[in-house]
Amino acid sequence: MKFFNAHTHLPQRTDEEVIRCCGLHPWKIDAAWRDTFNLLFGPLHFPGYAPPEMLQAIGECGLDRACHTPYDLQLQAFEAHITESERRHLPIILHCVRATDDVLHLKAGTTQPWVWHGFRGKPQQLQQLLRHGFHVSFGFRHNAGSIAACPANRLLLETDDVDAPIQPLYEQVAALRHTTAADLQRQLWETAHTLFANMPP
Repeated sequence: MKFFNAHTHLPQRTDEEVIRCCGLHPWKIDAAWRDTFNLLFGPLHFPGYAPPEMLQAIGECGLDRACHTPYDLQLQAFEAHITESERRHLPIILHCVRATDDVLHLKAGTTQPWVWHGFRGKPQQLQQLLRHGFHVSFGFRHNAGSIAACPANRLLLETDDVDAPIQPLYEQVAALRHTTAADLQRQLWETAHTLFANMPP
């Protein structure tokens, strides 16, 4: 059984399964973002990206008050991604930095799952996200208390931009949750199948 990796920017490893997704990262948004967005999700999609009909998620997209991209452009682009998520019935892979209140406001009334990627917050913030229906994906940099407190059916793991296999992360997280890496692997596959279409058995 492969290790499910909920989010990575690097080539897929042979012992890992990743999802097909695309979107505009808030760091990459500029005044011409809409043209790029239309290329990503229109019939003339970027070479090297999965065509829209093969996507399993929208993202990584979201809001980041710590980057240089004008916040009004970020909001416009993120709202377009939300609309695409709802239209295509696909989950969102969310990037959020210092913009939790805005994200929670925008999530209200949506029907598709949102995965908060790279979560490093404390258990109190985790509980807030869980109350709002988020799934939460943890990477190598994480809060151990939040890992332990996250319900199994809301938990995902990822490598993001770390050039390392995900298996050691499974072992770390399994120890924090007092389970085995094999049991954790099975649980994450169950969660992945509830979230993403066209997952291998």
